[in-house]
Amino acid sequence: MKLRGVAIAGLVVATIGIYVARAGGAPAPIVPPAVVLMVVAAVLLAVFRTRTWPAVVAVVVALAEAAGVVATGSLGNLGFAEPLLGAGTALRVVGVLATLAAGTVLVVRRPSRTGPARSAGEVTP
Repeated sequence: MKLRGVAIAGLVVATIGIYVARAGGAPAPIVPPAVVLMVVAAVLLAVFRTRTWPAVVAVVVALAEAAGVVATGSLGNLGFAEPLLGAGTALRVVGVLATLAAGTVLVVRRPSRTGPARSAGEVTP
């Protein structure tokens, strides 16, 4: 799977994690703002495949979700008291980490050069 696909999958997994945690008893509205942000970021990544800015948006959204997980104390849900709550939190964390890793590489890597193929001994101007 390519980096863009990993970032999209990470956003989707984190979104699913929010709803799994909600099913496990985490207080959340029917459509949490984080879900809207992550879905929009995933769609932007999928639609604008040749652009870098959607990866920047995905990284910012993933950072915001990571801050939300830490600030709300959700990391404490990774224990075994409530299985759905812990599983949802784990999915959120894994999804955010995948998006941060893949999205960061998408942002900082140099774009590949397009043009005619060069032979091994050819000197570039």
